Amino acid sequence: MIAGPGDDCAVLQPRKGTRLVATTDALVEGVHFDLSVSRAEDAGHKALAANLSDLAAAGARPRWFLCALGVPRVPRSLWPVLLGTARALGSGMARLARAQRIALVGGNVTSASGWSITITALGEARTPLSRRGAKPGDVLVLAGAVGSAALGLRLLRGDPAVRDAGGEAENLATGAARAAIGAQLRPRPLVAAGLAAAPFAAAAIDVSDGLLKDLSHLLRASRCGAEVDCARLLRSPLVRKAEAALARAGKHRYALSLAGGEDYALLFAVREARLRGLLAALRKTGVAARAIGR
Repeated sequence: MIAGPGDDCAVLQPRKGTRLVATTDALVEGVHFDLSVSRAEDAGHKALAANLSDLAAAGARPRWFLCALGVPRVPRSLWPVLLGTARALGSGMARLARAQRIALVGGNVTSASGWSITITALGEARTPLSRRGAKPGDVLVLAGAVGSAALGLRLLRGDPAVRDAGGEAENLATGAARAAIGAQLRPRPLVAAGLAAAPFAAAAIDVSDGLLKDLSHLLRASRCGAEVDCARLLRSPLVRKAEAALARAGKHRYALSLAGGEDYALLFAVREARLRGLLAALRKTGVAARAIGR
């Protein structure tokens, strides 16, 4: 970084031999986070994590980010409350930024109708991955579990549809339920997995809108179709129980894992000859990965 916060513009210098990879995403209160059931620190973390997940899918190493914060218009008497919330949002971002060694290089604060957090994240990659590049015969590999974030949101909202999940989901103090809620509030961007997969994968996307929807984005960009073996999806035992309960209520048997969204898992297309290398590289990062189709 040549110039950062305090100037009108940040001046950045990517490492020699790398390309600058940029992504931006906005989180809006009431749509992407709810401060009535979560903490402001969680929202700050999630805003940055969503962008880091996009960089992970590109096989890019995160370096810098900018943040534009929308602050609700309230009477002056409530300004101390706003300041406390803003500081907590920043704290959540800062903790994740330190863990990923990514620097805040600029941003903006403006009044708005409600809280919003817009992040622009920048990373570096020698050969960035994209949604294009998959071909017929490629293997689809899922890194990270799906369905947990959607289940976590249902648990936070007290959704009665998951109360029949073996009785376990009713108790928010259980480790399994806390893990699902954590997947919703504090998603972990799989940056190391994206970097490890980059030399092997032909195409990639992060699973933020739901596995089916994000797979369709990859297929559309690559002009392919796909077959997926749903029985091979990486799901926690509690997600399996919750999906069984939802199926008994008339929902699809893979409702959470196929369409839930916000898991920030990674989906790769890889030539069959490079599959073993990809899976071995992902194992070294500690992230569970599995071929789920082609």
